[in-house]
This record gives sequence, structure tokens and C-alpha cells, in this order.
Amino acid sequence: MGATAPTKTNSPAAPTFLSVLLAGSALLFLLALPADAEEFYLKDGTKLVGKIVGYQDGAFRVETSFGIAIIYRDRIARIVFPESPRREQTQPTAEETPMPPEDPEPGTTASTPPQPAETARAKREKPRRTQRPPPEPPQQIIEHLTPTRYVNETFRFHFYKPPTWRSYPQLVQPGTPLVAVLGTPDETTLMLIGRESFNGDLASYARLAEDSLRQTYEDYRSQGEGATTVAGLPGVERRFTGQAEGRFWSGTALYFARGRQYYTVLGLTVAGETTPLQQAVLRKVMDSLTFYE
Repeated sequence: MGATAPTKTNSPAAPTFLSVLLAGSALLFLLALPADAEEFYLKDGTKLVGKIVGYQDGAFRVETSFGIAIIYRDRIARIVFPESPRREQTQPTAEETPMPPEDPEPGTTASTPPQPAETARAKREKPRRTQRPPPEPPQQIIEHLTPTRYVNETFRFHFYKPPTWRSYPQLVQPGTPLVAVLGTPDETTLMLIGRESFNGDLASYARLAEDSLRQTYEDYRSQGEGATTVAGLPGVERRFTGQAEGRFWSGTALYFARGRQYYTVLGLTVAGETTPLQQAVLRKVMDSLTFYE
């Protein structure tokens, strides 16, 4: 990787940076859930909706609209999988979907008691369940930096990087839509890029994104919205202001799609005397975003 991991500082800006970054991650999560999300009904009556992205130590990792949730299997009453016409013909209904068997105790092996010939024949005649393929492992983000260029090899895009900016690769966690995080060393100017699947049009995507902004930032105020072009593709640009962790932020969000993959480019800067200058720098960076084959 072309950049070393940034060291933690004791500057007052650090807590604010992390809080705003997490807020940006929540924004991306709230934009849309995958079309094939599962429904989890817990024994205490709670219902959760999300997509299974992993299973470890007796617990499911589930991508929900609020982030990654850890759901222990012994708390689940049943799981309802999304249905399709094909599944209606090849597997039981969602209400009949059983929980997976308990893991065997250490030192023992799981076994199935022998079945009578009639039972075995009946089982062969029943429709067989089409198993869901295991979730794809998250892609490792491969990026390179030069003094004036950022290159994301994983998703094949690059843009101008101001000489003083640095990358924060340790904040791009597996299982989240974030694919790049950059900003100034004092963490008062940030740019986050997210990528996710969405079954809808660009206007719907941008509308859901504004709902998330309103939930994320106190005293959220829209400063205008309009059509734009991002990396040669039609996009929506939204400008806004809001407060987070006691600081007033000025932001620009760009939304665009490449096929069914939708991108969010979120630029943030702390309001102050240098705000116009930082906004001009952010605009130059955003305008230089380019995909390559």
C-alpha cells in the first residue's frame, strides 16, 4: 500500500474526525439495503432486517440499515429468507425454514441416524432446498498514493490528491460501503467515497441520502441541489451544512451510478476562515475523479 497508516494524535480534532467519519459510514449504510435481505425474528419479539455477511462463534454478522449487527443464533426464533418464483417451486416456504443445526461439542463429531428405506426414498422425492451461496468475502482495498495522485486499484479510479492530504486506509473496514477515506493531517477537511448496490434510480438514491443526512447532522440545512457530471456520468450534487460533535461542518455530496453500483462522494470541511479555500480544494479533487479500465 502506498501510504503508511496515520498515527493517532492528541489534537482536539481527532475525536471530531472519528465521530464525523462514523456518521459518514452510517449515511452510506442508510442509503439502501440489498434486495435479498433476510428477516430475523428473535425470541424476545424483535425483528431485524439485513443481509448475512458472515458466521463465527455461534453468531451471524448481519449488514443492516444501521451497520453491522451481531446476532447470536440461540436468540433467533426463525429466519425468513427472501422468496422468488424459483424458490417457491424448489424449497419450503420461509415460515418452514429451520434454524441451522447446533455446532457439535468440542471432541465430538456430528452424525445423522440411519433412515429407513421408505424415509430415505420420501426425502429424495421432496423438493430440495436451493442453498444460498456463501457471502463473498470483502475485497481488500488496494490503493497507491503519490504526492499529487490517489489511485484505487480495487475499484479502478483515481483523482488529484493535494500534496498535504493523507489516506486513512485503516478506517475502510470490511463489510462497509466505504472504499476510500482521505483528508488533511489536522482532520478538518475530509473526503469519503462509498460504493454499494441499489435497486432504483439516481433520484431515489439521492432522496434517501438526504434523509440520512438529516438524521446524521444536527441543524442540517440544505444549501442547494442540482444535476452535475461526475467522472463523465450523470450525477446529483447536494450542498449542505450541519453540526457534529460541537463543530459546524460544510459539506458537498455527489451521487452517481455505474450500472447497478451507486457511488457517494462526500466532502466535509470545518467552517472557519479557510472554508472557501478548502471548499475550492475539495471541488478540484472531486472534479478530477476518473475511472480507468
